Amino acid sequence: MTDVMRLELALDRVYAALLVADFNELPKIVTETEGLLAGFESLSDTAIAMRLRHKANRNSQCLLAAARGLRNAQRRMAEMSGSTTVLSTYTSLGQRSDMGVGPGSLTQRL
Repeated sequence: MTDVMRLELALDRVYAALLVADFNELPKIVTETEGLLAGFESLSDTAIAMRLRHKANRNSQCLLAAARGLRNAQRRMAEMSGSTTVLSTYTSLGQRSDMGVGPGSLTQRL
């Protein structure tokens, strides 16, 4: 198996790990990928270069989406752990609408 084939396989493994949120696998694959890239000076085959670029761009988009998802989950967890009780509903257009209920439970306020 050539270094190019190993690099393509590593890019595919990163993508597969991202799709199933197997973040523990990523550092191992990245280390392997960095080792493979160290041996490349240039790539003369345009078709291979385009294939590698496509896979790298695909992985980049997937990584950005995963990061957005993690940030949204962190934001939502922070919202849920806040001291003020908020009632979240959705409008007829599907947009989230928060209505402040105030601190404490309903029974405490009555």
